[in-house]
Amino acid sequence: MMMWPYWYGGGWGVWGWVLMLLYAVFWVGIIVLAVYLIARALGRAGLGAGTGRAETPLEILKRRYAAGEISSEDYQRMKEELNRD
Repeated sequence: MMMWPYWYGGGWGVWGWVLMLLYAVFWVGIIVLAVYLIARALGRAGLGAGTGRAETPLEILKRRYAAGEISSEDYQRMKEELNRD
């Protein structure tokens, strides 16, 4: 009968349960943080749900002009071609 207290948590008592709960909360927090960061990374890469709306050709043209990918002359010419359709 001398070993009876060790059957319930190895003599840690309430503190053993508290430490076990904190350990579980810690790992759940790590997992939730990892899922959140992965979801954000996929959303930025365009692999997530997104807005559900595709860019129009004119919006793509404006974005390319603003980024400096095309010149002013190319922008005007392509804009006129898009407006003809």
